[in-house]
Formats: sequence, C-alpha cells, structure tokens
Amino acid sequence: MAFVSACVSYAAENSISLAPEAQDLGRWQQRWIRAKRAVDKFRSDSSAGGHDDSEPAEESEGGSRNQGDPPPAPSQGPAPSFAPQSPPWGRGRLSDRSRSWAIVMGTGRYESAQLPDLPAVQANVEALADTLTNPALGGFDKERCTVLLDVADLTSVGRFLADATRSVHDVLLFYYSGHSLLDEDGDLYLTLSSSEYTSPYFTAVSFTRLAKELANAGAECTVIILDCDFAGRALRTGAVGDNTFVLCATGPARPALAPHGERFTAFTGDLLDALRGGLEPHELDEALPLDWIYAHVARQAENKERPRPQRLSTGDTGQLALTRVVSVEPADT
Repeated sequence: MAFVSACVSYAAENSISLAPEAQDLGRWQQRWIRAKRAVDKFRSDSSAGGHDDSEPAEESEGGSRNQGDPPPAPSQGPAPSFAPQSPPWGRGRLSDRSRSWAIVMGTGRYESAQLPDLPAVQANVEALADTLTNPALGGFDKERCTVLLDVADLTSVGRFLADATRSVHDVLLFYYSGHSLLDEDGDLYLTLSSSEYTSPYFTAVSFTRLAKELANAGAECTVIILDCDFAGRALRTGAVGDNTFVLCATGPARPALAPHGERFTAFTGDLLDALRGGLEPHELDEALPLDWIYAHVARQAENKERPRPQRLSTGDTGQLALTRVVSVEPADT
C-alpha cells in the first residue's frame, strides 16, 4: 500500500494521468490477497502435497514475513474457538429501549469516480435498522434509531450524532457500512457520498474523532460496528472509551467484501443472521450477547474462507444483547 501510494503521489506531482482503478488502494489490497492465497496454496501443494484452506497471514507494519519465519504473535490475544456454544456465554442483557439510541449509517453512492458505488449498503442499513427496532426482536425503539444513508456533508453527521449523544443513557450503538479511507498516518476515515479519495480530512468522518464523541456521551455502554475496508484499525486507536464493544468486519490491512450477486455485504449478511439467532437452537426469548454474535460471524467467515472479523471488548460489554430470539425456528433470511 505504501508503494502504490508513492506511485500515485509521483503521478500527481508529474501530471501523469492514472485510471481511477489504479488509485484505489482497496482494489490493490484485494489483488494482493488473491495473489498470496494462490502462492500459499502452490507452496503447500508442492511441499506437502496437501491442501491449505487457511486464510493468509496479515501483513504486519514491519513488512511481509519470509517463508520459514515464525508467525508473528497475535495482537488481540489467541484466536477464539468456534465450537458450538451454549453457556458459558450466559444470558445477555438486552438494552433498555427507552434509554438507548442507535445510529445506523451507510454510504453506498459516491460522487467521485475513484470510489465505486456499493449497492448492498442500502440493503445493509435498512435491514439492520428494521431488525434492531423490531418490536418483538430488537432492543431499540424506532423513534430512537437514526438512519443515515448516503449523507453528503460532515455537518449533518455531526448534528445527528449530537442529538443522539444528548439523549442516550443506557446503550449507544453506532453502525457504519461503506468505503473507508486512510490518511498518510494510517488513520481510518468513514466515507460520505461526497468524499474524495485523496482528501479524507475534510470530506470523510475521522474514526478517531467519532470514537471520542461516542465516548463522551452519557451512555452506560457503547457498541461500534464497522463494515468497511481496514476496519480493524479502529482497534488501534486510543479514542475508544470504557465499557465499549467494537466489532470490525475485517482486519487493519484487509478489505471488506461485497460479493457480487448477494443482497448484503459479506459481514453484515452474517451479522443479520446472528442477530436473528442463526441456525442454532435457542430458548424462547433468549437475549443473544455480543460475545455470541462475534463467535457466530467469525465462524461463518472461517467456513466461507473470508477475512475474519475482529473485536475489542472493555468492561462487561460482551454480555450486552442487541436482540433476542423470539422463535426456536431459524429466522427467514
């Protein structure tokens, strides 16, 4: 990514025209993943005659790992086990509808040719808002759920965010789906419909500033869910407050996936399935804690050979529930 960024900067300084695709770092990252998977599979088949279905290791900030080097230590602790779970998850605590607030935000249409449209984002936002505010299923009132779809300016986002943070006392939920951008320091920005690829400071939402705003709200617990490229960078910022659960679609150096022909993006599709109970049997009216939600989406990503979601949990927010199961039968998708 640093090499491609340098090439794009060189072209701009020397008035060399580049196609928008050549300047899209997310596309380069996707190509790297496909190429590395092919190389890893070839090496595995050649050396052992086996078949390697594992996900390629993340690039570290210090550079790529040579063949034969020991794997780097995980930054977020050991990988979880994805065996079928019952207790010790325990029963989740559902949010207090009258004292909680949800902000469901997504950007699927872009003015810049450098940021391709994401048709699945609208479906993501509408389905998640409907699930969270379902009177029988969700933990939020419809009147206390702000839906922001294809917002164009930062001022509007700030205004809606301020309204929510002034009115929340129990659970504050923020969800985002869309493209993300990185600045030269690697900080994460959430795009708006008017965002420009080369100028995130004034055209996109700084995650660091957003996280600080959420942390300063009067919420007892905060939940942040990011379905965007490089979402795992959110776990590296010190702006995330106490009693916060952060769920990221992918790691700090990976793109999020929007499979062609699917109604939802890869991560949000699995998230919606988890919020409705998945295919596992549950007790009637069982609240589904966020720890269980994370395990479900991570297991689905592993089974489908997709980038694994990441999380950060402080306090006892892992036992917080956003929805409950209202039927022992699997929910329709």
